[in-house]
Amino acid sequence: TDSVKDRLAAFYHWNDKQSLDQALIVCKTISQKIDIDEIKRWSKNEGHLKKFKIFLEHLKKNSNQKF
Repeated sequence: TDSVKDRLAAFYHWNDKQSLDQALIVCKTISQKIDIDEIKRWSKNEGHLKKFKIFLEHLKKNSNQKF
C-alpha cells in the first residue's frame, strides 16, 4: 500500500502520468492485497480525491479484483 501511495504522490503533486502507470503496475504485480480504503483516505487528506478516482477507474479496467 505504501509503495502505491508513493507513486500516486508523484501523480498527485506533479501530474506525472508515468507515476500513475507505475502505481497501477505495483497493484497488478504485488502479492499482497492493496488497502484501497487507506489509499482513498490518504488521497482525501492530501486533497486529491479527484485524481484518486482517476487511479481507481484505471485500476478497475485493468484488474480482476473488485473494489
